[in-house]
Amino acid sequence: MSDTSVASPTPIASARVLWAKVDTGFWVAHRGGEYFGCVDAVAGGFVARDAHGVPIGRYDALETAKSSLRSTTHPANESRRRLIDRASLVAATTVGGTALALGLTAGALAPLL
Repeated sequence: MSDTSVASPTPIASARVLWAKVDTGFWVAHRGGEYFGCVDAVAGGFVARDAHGVPIGRYDALETAKSSLRSTTHPANESRRRLIDRASLVAATTVGGTALALGLTAGALAPLL
């Protein structure tokens, strides 16, 4: 009986991030065989995007942009997340207030129709 052991796949969480330059000013990251994000060169810096294409930050250096994909606790990512959460709350409050005002106005005007 021969002993053939099959290596188990590397868990994605511990897999190494591999980068490939696919075009001038455009790098793509893969981790554990899956798309992980990208970095675009823009005027004056680099923009990192996560695996869903959502921008996570603008950076002065390519290596900083690349490393931001590896850490969701990167200060720029945390700051951006707080800003997005705050903007979402303001937008939801505004839309809710407008809906309430329109509902009250329609209720007040209904008997007059």
